[in-house]
Amino acid sequence: MRIERFALPHHWYRKVQRFLMTHEAHNNLMLGLAGILMNSPETYPEFYLSEVIDEDAKTVGAALMTMPHHLIIAHGTSQEALDLIATHTHRLYGTLPGVNSSRDLAEAFARKWTEVSGVPHRRLMQQRIFQIDKVSMPEGVAGSLRLAGSADIDLLAEWYAQFAIDATLPVPTPEQSRAWAEATAAAINRRAFLWIVDDKPVCLVGATGPTPNGIRIGPVYTPQDERRKGYGSACTAAVSQKMLDEGRRFCFLYTDIENPTSNKIYQNIGYRPIVDCDLYVFNASNPA
Repeated sequence: MRIERFALPHHWYRKVQRFLMTHEAHNNLMLGLAGILMNSPETYPEFYLSEVIDEDAKTVGAALMTMPHHLIIAHGTSQEALDLIATHTHRLYGTLPGVNSSRDLAEAFARKWTEVSGVPHRRLMQQRIFQIDKVSMPEGVAGSLRLAGSADIDLLAEWYAQFAIDATLPVPTPEQSRAWAEATAAAINRRAFLWIVDDKPVCLVGATGPTPNGIRIGPVYTPQDERRKGYGSACTAAVSQKMLDEGRRFCFLYTDIENPTSNKIYQNIGYRPIVDCDLYVFNASNPA
């Protein structure tokens, strides 16, 4: 068994696509990021891509990291391949911010990373991937859907940063938020939609990271004073339906397992759970 690192995203994707597509929903984040790396390389100028192959030249593992974000391990990666990825990334970088993968893989990699690096690991977030192929539209919610554009850049940047804060994700810098908003408004690899009530935006829902058959929905953000009015459900349902109408076979969505309200809302509009994922962080100041 050996590991190979790739400098060109197209070459890596050609080697691992079939492996990733065995579990398209599970690997939707990796597939979406691969598309960004291939089509808009300026978005993530620094990245790590690797494939692990066995003695029969069969892919048994894959990993992707867009700096400064967490390492992502493909669902379906074997334990031996996972160990090889851990030693390989430690030799290359010495440190990692964290790892994101399906639950068992994330925990196994975190333990291996602590073993090879001596740095403790801590589970930061428990998430669940949902998938939808038929939307049940909420009834009785005021408003309508509108595609966000260049006139909405300031609002998109503000809400993108606020979404990260609310979701306890790494908070983007103002420059990063602005870059995300500008690329989104220009429909470069992603689109954002706003729910409009009385000519006022009250909710943001993104459609990002397309895969061969689907697309990831998110971020989903409603400002504090507009919550509990059904806008998030209506906007998410409308965007999901639009993606299906455009030819996607299904949509994916990540939720925080510890937020039962959002999990229930998404299931009410037709999303069904696929797999649980965990995010671990590595920090010398963390208790083991």
